Amino acid sequence: MKSDEDSCVWSSAGRIDKGESAVKISVYRGSVAGKICSGMLLVALLLLSTGCFSGTRRETLTVLWWGDVYNAAFAKKLIDAYNATGPRLPARLVTVQGTAYAQKILTMAASGTMPDVALLNNRDARSIGARGALMDLAGMTAQPEFRRTEEAMWPRVMEGAKSGNKVFGIPIWTWTSGIYYNKELFDKAGLGYPDNDWTWEDFMQAAERLTIVKNGRKVQYGIIYGLSLTDNIFMSYIYSHGGEIYSKDMKRCLLDSEETLAAVRSLADYKLKRGIAPTEAESAGLQAGVLADAFQSGKVAMRMSGRDAVDVLTQGGISFPWGAAPMPRGPKGAYRFTTQACLSVASKTEHFQEAWNFISFVVSSKGQRIITADRSDVSVLKAAAYEDDYVNYKDRPDVNIMFRDILQDARPCPYMPGSEEWLSFALNRFQLVEVGSLSVEEACRQIASRYNKK
Repeated sequence: MKSDEDSCVWSSAGRIDKGESAVKISVYRGSVAGKICSGMLLVALLLLSTGCFSGTRRETLTVLWWGDVYNAAFAKKLIDAYNATGPRLPARLVTVQGTAYAQKILTMAASGTMPDVALLNNRDARSIGARGALMDLAGMTAQPEFRRTEEAMWPRVMEGAKSGNKVFGIPIWTWTSGIYYNKELFDKAGLGYPDNDWTWEDFMQAAERLTIVKNGRKVQYGIIYGLSLTDNIFMSYIYSHGGEIYSKDMKRCLLDSEETLAAVRSLADYKLKRGIAPTEAESAGLQAGVLADAFQSGKVAMRMSGRDAVDVLTQGGISFPWGAAPMPRGPKGAYRFTTQACLSVASKTEHFQEAWNFISFVVSSKGQRIITADRSDVSVLKAAAYEDDYVNYKDRPDVNIMFRDILQDARPCPYMPGSEEWLSFALNRFQLVEVGSLSVEEACRQIASRYNKK
């Protein structure tokens, strides 16, 4: 039997013609059967998009969404609300599960079976758009009507979807990192709780006091973070201490610059010498039964996450009180990075105006209220995050307000199109640092050199 990692399910459920139809296809990778199933998948999706499962063609606007049951149900709410407005083409949901979501979209685009609209994170939108699979929406975002919408958004939200002068997606919700903390462990250590103005010095001192050794073995860690260019603690620490990952024009990597090296060295020392955070090998030993997450099981006192952690921490099974605070400030200020979920339009769509109409509905006040009503996503519209549905979500106004307010100075994560292979190389170099096979200086030099030679 194939595990979830070995297989993925692509499905589309909705009204295709006058009757209700659903298609569910399992795709197994890494085998001849997988290739055959992949081909069948593309044919099936093409049939779905042309309405060839019935004798009567009925066009719809197809909307692709990453989705388990939870996410698919939410997408359906948006689509049902849009269809209730009586559009010329009703929207129809196509959901995709499993890993390598972006790669699947590229495969569909290459075969001409990509749905009209696709949900993507802003990083993938820029990457896929640079390969010609997505439409540049800059002409539409320059129109007065959208300009008014953008003015109602959080500062810099639209920056995350741009690649130069091109716009490959319209943000529909945001994700920003914060620090969750175990109040019970802070109380035992005699520490005050973090506030909106705490610094990295406060953070590191707390993490050291919250790290406990018994009988020569670590039984509790202060924090958990990775030496990785995709880790928000790593990135925020570097930038708030005056370092840079890239030059402003994104043409050079600056990991080997004096300021950045000093910050990376400090982070590595806190983790590997002072032991405030578990290494990758140590993290594997922290899993505890159903509460596999080390923070949830009480073995790590703090963890980085977005507002979505509220959903997990309020579901039951957590025995301790908890709170959340913004990422700490450094000598150069606070660097709180945000990513966005975007709706992008396939470059080969025959229904561009209808696709734009759907996106416009989702970013309208009505669409954004649906997003904030029963989910932990943060609206791209400032006004929606001041309404009761957002503020009182899961009865945690303290956390909801904190995640709302940090969007005032949050900025999009730096991104370089086509850098996936380089990021993998960088991760490998830092893993060698963790096991003691490479110094921080040499790892940063090799990573920067690899980037600058591309």
